Amino acid sequence: MRRSRLVLFLALSAVTAATLVAADAAPDGPVPSVSLPVLRDPQAQQKLHRMTDPVQDWVESGAPAADGYAGTVIDASNQHADLFWKGGAPAEVRTLLDANASPGYIVDVHQSPYSRAEMRAAIDRFTAAAAPETWTSIGPQEDGAAIAISYSPANATRLTGGAVTEQAYSRRAAEIAGMPVTATTGGRPAALSGRRHSDSAPYYAGAEVNTGKASFCSTAFSGWKGRTKVLLTAAHCGNGRYYNGTGSYIGDLSAIGDGLDVGMIAINGDGAGRFYDGAWSDSSGSSRHTYGAGRNNVGDLICLSGAQSGWKCDVEVKRVDVETTNDEGTKIKPVDVAESKGGDRRAIGAKGDSGGPVLADPSGPNGDMAARGVIVAGGSEVGCPAGSTAHSTTCYAQLLYVPMTPVVNQMGFSIS
Repeated sequence: MRRSRLVLFLALSAVTAATLVAADAAPDGPVPSVSLPVLRDPQAQQKLHRMTDPVQDWVESGAPAADGYAGTVIDASNQHADLFWKGGAPAEVRTLLDANASPGYIVDVHQSPYSRAEMRAAIDRFTAAAAPETWTSIGPQEDGAAIAISYSPANATRLTGGAVTEQAYSRRAAEIAGMPVTATTGGRPAALSGRRHSDSAPYYAGAEVNTGKASFCSTAFSGWKGRTKVLLTAAHCGNGRYYNGTGSYIGDLSAIGDGLDVGMIAINGDGAGRFYDGAWSDSSGSSRHTYGAGRNNVGDLICLSGAQSGWKCDVEVKRVDVETTNDEGTKIKPVDVAESKGGDRRAIGAKGDSGGPVLADPSGPNGDMAARGVIVAGGSEVGCPAGSTAHSTTCYAQLLYVPMTPVVNQMGFSIS
């Protein structure tokens, strides 16, 4: 089936003219190789998740013996993972790990001062007592040693009552939370609606959509809610009608996840179960399939596909299970936080990427990938490298995305 794509270039000062560049049909067969994280074993991350995911599934089942769970950190490069548990981990943990073990792969279990449940309770105490402007994000540390809070110094004096240093903030926040706090400065995450290219049915993830509110956002995965065909995007991109880059009607926003900043567009046509995996300027329409939804852990390597800034890999998950409020006042919980691997403050996203897909675990050099989340915000503003975005815009070294687990469980989404 042929799919035509048009790339729209706009002068962002008074927009008086537009140039349309026709693009090729997107192939449904083999696709060109793209940059992916290089591992000794390309299946390393999947093998580690096959070991640790059953433990997390057991924790989420509500089994009383699982109350001590604190967190998980994946290190695919070294074929190793760390699992943190308050007190001695019950025998079920080692049984689950051993049942899914792979030769050469190690999961170490460490004792932690606090459990995930205790950290979540401390977070609730803090957010109930602290003024919203005095913090920008909050979440558990995977090692169970503390909760991590970011804040804007300009707004934190109301919490500290005086000079704002990381030490003073940590001390006061710990008094409120009843638990140690690791504090770092960080601005309010920015909603990444902005302006880019077009798509048509059957819809792919990583293409442009716009509404009366947002002149440019991105699409995520296609699938189903009950018997309705839907396409995911960021809910802050707007209510009502959604259009592609050439003004063709896609569908209406039909559902919003409570506190997730994820919306479902009831689409006027089919979804393809595919996503764009090329640069924003790629005219070949390079794409690949998704094969399901996966769980996120700190240390995971992921890829991003926003319509504004295109395909980005060698990105690492830095925090999970975080809550925050973006610069539009939208409260989001949970979100996971990603940065470039190696911490080089490389631009990994831009305004216009909101709603785009997060993916991981390719099933080969050109293989299908698992859905991991929906991009909703950016942090740590950096310069955009020349030619790296469809338009002059703002770029970020940090991206926040809503993981697929609550999208599936709370919103009733099933991926196509």
